[in-house]
Amino acid sequence: MSKLKRVASIDFLRGLSCLGILLYHVRVDLWVGWREISNFPESYTAFERAVAWLSVPAPFLGYAILLFFLISGFCIHYPFAENSHPNWKAYILRRFLRIYPPYLVAVVLTAAITYFCHLFWSDQTWDPGRIWRVLSLTQNYPPDRGQFLSNPSLWTIPLEMEFYLLYPVAFIFFSKLKSPFLWVFAGGLSIWGVYLSNQGFAWTSFTALFFWPVWLLGAWAACLYRKNKLSNLSYVLIIPPLLLSLGLALASRLQDWNAWVQYLLWACFYLCLLFLTLSWRNNSSNSLLRALYRFLSWLGKISFSVYLVHFPLFKLFGYLHISIFAEKPANFLVSLGYLCLVCPLGWLFYLCVERPVHFWSRNRIRAK
Repeated sequence: MSKLKRVASIDFLRGLSCLGILLYHVRVDLWVGWREISNFPESYTAFERAVAWLSVPAPFLGYAILLFFLISGFCIHYPFAENSHPNWKAYILRRFLRIYPPYLVAVVLTAAITYFCHLFWSDQTWDPGRIWRVLSLTQNYPPDRGQFLSNPSLWTIPLEMEFYLLYPVAFIFFSKLKSPFLWVFAGGLSIWGVYLSNQGFAWTSFTALFFWPVWLLGAWAACLYRKNKLSNLSYVLIIPPLLLSLGLALASRLQDWNAWVQYLLWACFYLCLLFLTLSWRNNSSNSLLRALYRFLSWLGKISFSVYLVHFPLFKLFGYLHISIFAEKPANFLVSLGYLCLVCPLGWLFYLCVERPVHFWSRNRIRAK
């Protein structure tokens, strides 16, 4: 995207998605949980019970990962949407160097934190054998899934690599105006993935076999954006489907519909949100809203770093909190306070690892 004007709203959406993932995961090691408080209200103060309501949206925010996939598809296709002759060798090298070195450092950091927690608190997620599975990007595949349980968020990185490898196929279809065939092909693969999952091959649900259509929708949004078809899009056409898809997505989660249905409905909601944000034309004069927008945009710029390291940091802080206070936080505001520690540490990772790697890889590709 370096040759084109940066799409500011994409950073905002990245930040929004990152914040959703943080709120979804902070509850694992840094909160006693809604069920505990509701089952034993007499054990907690009125204030603790009141602020627990702030956690109500959190269980639904795990689906924010779909927004990351949409944004990924948008950002990859955006600079190529009107390019008939991409340099595929440079593209593959750029993607690998952009993603894998920070990922490698994050795996090493995760292993160090996990081993530290294992030594001091007998953490059961320490498993040296899984480190090599994660380093080789094979943790989502048979035999047996080898996800590093102290940082389960890393399952999306092999998936991103699959998207990148499949992109030349998508580009050919888009450039030849054969996108209907692409949707049929990608939809067929997704249906096949659902079928295999129902037959006991659950690992297919963590691959592009299932998620590729979501990523392609992001690429399609990039096509529309480059052709200025979103700038004049009427909100009347966006808001009703956005609200409808949100209502159905919430109902699917509450009533525990089939997983693929839930993902489909949440993907529809986040696609509508993407369209709404890309077509937004109102610059609010409200200082609070502007500050929130700037914060989320900043978080969006460092979201990859925050995403890579947040889970093991939450685990470490969880053990430290229990060591000091003998229990997990009962006040959800305290749990939210730990986000104020993780975000600056993610920013530090961005400054020390991700940004230098980004500049190095870009300069290396240009030199060639």
